[in-house]
Amino acid sequence: MTSFSALFSLPQQSLERRRMVLGLLLMVALVSGATLFGVLTRPVGFLAALWPANALLLGLMLRLPWLFCPLGWVVALVAYLLPDLVLGTAVGRSVALALSNLAFVAVGAAIFRRFNPGEARLDTPAVVLHVLLACIGGALAATLCGSLLVRAAAPEMFSAGMLHMAGFWFSSELVNGILFLPLMLVRFERRGVLTNARQIAPHSLPLILLCVSLLLAVQLDGPGRMGLPVPALLWCALSYSVTTTAFLSSLTSLLMMSLISGTLTGEAVSHAYLDALFSTRLGIALIALGPLTVGCVNTARNDLLQRYQYLASHDHLTGVLDRGGFVGRAQPLLNLARERQDSVALMLLDIDHFKSVNDTHGHAAGDLVLQEFARIVEQSLRKQDIFGRTGGEEFSVMVEGVNLQVAQAMAERILRSVAEHPVALADGGPLHVTVSIGLVWYETPTSNELDQLLQQADAALYTAKAEGRNRVVLAG
Repeated sequence: MTSFSALFSLPQQSLERRRMVLGLLLMVALVSGATLFGVLTRPVGFLAALWPANALLLGLMLRLPWLFCPLGWVVALVAYLLPDLVLGTAVGRSVALALSNLAFVAVGAAIFRRFNPGEARLDTPAVVLHVLLACIGGALAATLCGSLLVRAAAPEMFSAGMLHMAGFWFSSELVNGILFLPLMLVRFERRGVLTNARQIAPHSLPLILLCVSLLLAVQLDGPGRMGLPVPALLWCALSYSVTTTAFLSSLTSLLMMSLISGTLTGEAVSHAYLDALFSTRLGIALIALGPLTVGCVNTARNDLLQRYQYLASHDHLTGVLDRGGFVGRAQPLLNLARERQDSVALMLLDIDHFKSVNDTHGHAAGDLVLQEFARIVEQSLRKQDIFGRTGGEEFSVMVEGVNLQVAQAMAERILRSVAEHPVALADGGPLHVTVSIGLVWYETPTSNELDQLLQQADAALYTAKAEGRNRVVLAG
């Protein structure tokens, strides 16, 4: 008979197995497709100018760490070999190149995970540095492995000399890593494409400037044109998200690589040719890091400001708006309701006999009551309603666009929900609490003074307590 523990572990094992299979299928599709692209664009007897497979595999293993296992490496090796074998490339050369590619991924992953043991995500300036270090380490490992293995299997690839070929190999791996690895580490959200499009639409001037600078780069000649898009990219980094910046930076760098490669087309594979490619690719790679760093700095700054704004406007205990936050949102809503000639309702809620809770059960129990009370009230409100803690055990709610019957029904629902959901104390005993509510409603606000509404609701709340608590009283 199957034990209970085995029964509970089966779904988890099935989920992990399904996750592994899907990850491996994604790896095969991504790596084989990218490898096929690189092989088809690779000059005969030479390395591909654009080889995204290594960076894509590295990013995939960082984002899906369960692929970082012996089975994952075997499947990756097969994914690298498939396109070459299908196209009839020599087996020895294919295996040597595949092992060199895996060396890039293995060393790059080890370096990146050394600095980022948790979730791999491009969200801080330090991660950009870690991406650079991972790409440098991976490029060195691939170059060393290729110099040993590929030279033995395909010596014709080193006809230009060992040193120059090693420099070309290193620069190719470094540039491809910097161009494609950040794209695998950016934060992808639901409706990300639509969100980014909406983000760019009202702030399209940086993107327009980037397009203009790229057109100028196409028209001009010389190595200095590599720097033309940099100011526009920096402006994009300050205006758009890191995800958008990473895509724009990669596309720009790819275009610049195409322009540089076009000027060198037709030249013999010589020392001068390899030196020129090494220099331009290194410059493009380093330029691509600037906008990413600026974008991460700007995003971290914005996140920090949002966190500070949240802390400044929310109650730390209950998580709802504090008095300042409530007033800051309720006052504009009141002004808008008066302009629209719309109805508005204000409720003042006070937990009955809260002092006795602290005196009898302690302040920890009182804090728990406040937290549970806030949670229950939030569940009884709509998303657009404004709810905050405006005193010790006093809370306020502002609702717009409801008639008197609906406003009273909302207050009564809060009253019942609080009474029907006792608070479970730490000692296990349930604690029943009730609430008194003062309600003021206007079909059309006669004044923009929020304090006036609060005073009227407070008077109704005082009446509710005087009449025995656990009730709703409408201000006269």
